[in-house]
Amino acid sequence: MERRAERKKVNIENWLNTYADMITLILVFFILLFSISSVDQEKYKLLVKAFTADPNTLEQLMQDEAMMSDGDLSSDFTEGEDVGLDDIDDLDALYWYLRNYVKENNLGASVQVERSENIVFVKFMSTLFFEPNKSVLKPGGKGILNWVGEALARVEPMVKFIRINGHTAEASPGNDTVNNRDLSTERANEVLKYLESNYVKDPYKLYAAGFGLHRPVAPNDSEENRAKNRRVEILVGKNDPLQEELDKIYKESD
Repeated sequence: MERRAERKKVNIENWLNTYADMITLILVFFILLFSISSVDQEKYKLLVKAFTADPNTLEQLMQDEAMMSDGDLSSDFTEGEDVGLDDIDDLDALYWYLRNYVKENNLGASVQVERSENIVFVKFMSTLFFEPNKSVLKPGGKGILNWVGEALARVEPMVKFIRINGHTAEASPGNDTVNNRDLSTERANEVLKYLESNYVKDPYKLYAAGFGLHRPVAPNDSEENRAKNRRVEILVGKNDPLQEELDKIYKESD
């Protein structure tokens, strides 16, 4: 009886070892499948998020990249170095040209220039371009766009998109005469049309969006903060992963 019990115990232990080996092999198999997968995870996440109900997705993804500290990036230029129009041959030169112009013309309170490896991001207070509750470009606003447009014309062949975002602010209590979504869209389109008519040759690279008061950068609790929220943004990028993925979808559906 003791020998039979001992043999039964040994058989049970052998079965458990075999089972454990099988589970390990299955786990290794799935790890190998995952490792050789050709799916670009970052592009997949971007595409999925772009089609979700989250309204902040695309702009936030782009601006998160644009708002990186420029100190983390290598550059062919240094602070204070003169960068002219003829020097603009990539996003790095574009960034320094715009930044220097803002500094030289004391526009720092109204214009902010940021960059990442793939994006240059310029934020303008709306008062530079438009009268309150209006979407017609002011003469002074056209002058600012002439400066920006000349630089964009130099870098256009090297970039994939030039995007203009329009933003408004929550109106003062009792002021509901303006549709913020419409106003922000009209302002973004006015900037786009001016650049398209005068500087940017390829309209495919241009697009505009109006977000109304739904993308504030400051609380709408004071006139100073509301002024910060009323803004126009220009994003210039050398990669457009969302459009690339959409182009693949269109091509596959033909």
